[in-house]
Amino acid sequence: MKQNFSDLATLLARGISHCRMYFVGHPNVEAAAQEAKALLGPLLERKQLDAFVLGVVDDKLIHEGKYLVGPTIVGSRLTRFASLLQGGGFTILPAVSARELKTFFVLAAETGESLPSLAAAQELFRQRDLSNITINPPYHDENTLTDAADEHLRKNHIAELMPVYRSLFDTVEQSHQNAGRDRTLDIDGARSAGESLVKASTNHLTDIMTLVDYPDFDSYTVGHSVRVAMLAVLVGREAGLPDSVLAELSAASLLHDVGKGKIPPEVLFKPGRLASEERRIIETHPAIGAAMLLESGDAGPLAVATAWGHHRRHDGGGYPRMPYASHVSELTQLVHVCDVFEALTAIRPYKKALTPRDAFEIILRDRGAYSPLAVTALKRAVGLYPPGSHVVLSTGQRAVVTSAGLRMEAPRVRITHDTTGAELPADEWSELDLAAADTEATVARLLIGV
Repeated sequence: MKQNFSDLATLLARGISHCRMYFVGHPNVEAAAQEAKALLGPLLERKQLDAFVLGVVDDKLIHEGKYLVGPTIVGSRLTRFASLLQGGGFTILPAVSARELKTFFVLAAETGESLPSLAAAQELFRQRDLSNITINPPYHDENTLTDAADEHLRKNHIAELMPVYRSLFDTVEQSHQNAGRDRTLDIDGARSAGESLVKASTNHLTDIMTLVDYPDFDSYTVGHSVRVAMLAVLVGREAGLPDSVLAELSAASLLHDVGKGKIPPEVLFKPGRLASEERRIIETHPAIGAAMLLESGDAGPLAVATAWGHHRRHDGGGYPRMPYASHVSELTQLVHVCDVFEALTAIRPYKKALTPRDAFEIILRDRGAYSPLAVTALKRAVGLYPPGSHVVLSTGQRAVVTSAGLRMEAPRVRITHDTTGAELPADEWSELDLAAADTEATVARLLIGV
């Protein structure tokens, strides 16, 4: 997949987050700096640019008048850093070194108070020898974003949903950081984030699920838990759960992997097959997470049960291993199947994303692993094309899936592009039920990563 400036901005956010989660000399921090350095030059050469100018406007990241959705979702520390510096973003020159980028990450991670002026911030950069990274002055032009970018925000409700998604992301990130540093978990923060997701999903479920497609710095920890929470709310709503239970389920899903904060990163982030001892270490995270939640004194029973039991099989297997039969609640088993479905359908550094069809085939082949009720609810809620998915129809039109349909292969969609691939104005978008008797259109293919 061809990389772009959005990927570069995400790498900057990744480096800052790794500094906060681990320590300055950690290999993950070094890797983020090296990757960003390696990516910058080819991008500038391909675009014939002299520097990478990353703007910050209204807490959003922009580049060349375009709103960088994915980096903005995961880059709250980056936009906050610019604000504390009294600036409007950063300019990075091609001569920047990995050392300078690491210094930039550290400053962003450690700066907690506003500097008195932009001049003071620029002096701080000079003192830290950041000669190839400069702070941009604040933007004063109301037309900084292009009309197309503004239209993108309006049509997809992204601007109003961004605080919700960021609260989910920040909750999981902070929880893993607290776990890794033996700090108290913020249970109330997780509840608040869970309630916000449930409230937002009432009217904007499709738009919330669309955000799942955007990249994050760590697909198998922070972003994974956010997506599991979204899926759990989607499936739970389809199953008819009341909002009060959905909020608990959402918070429990956000915290279900919190025990991974105590797993050594060289094991947790290992891209290849784990050795037996590494597997044993990984399999301790459910018990560790449940213990931390119990010790907090504030976690509800669903959060504790989900952390402990989300790798327990319906037939009694899985881990933590028990010397006797143990019951796992249906809500925990719902999170279990959402956890596996997300892992199968998400892109990882070491694998491609599977289609929902392939994921369901794997899940259904593993007899006894999952609650039949949970699998049925997942199939009804997601179908073969999860809400928020981008698809191409047999007519050549492009569309966004709004909900599962009466048949798994025939969802309800919102047509956003005509047969030539041109994007339609928002007032010309139309809804279509592909299962309707008078509809001949079908899904031709699923677009991944759009």
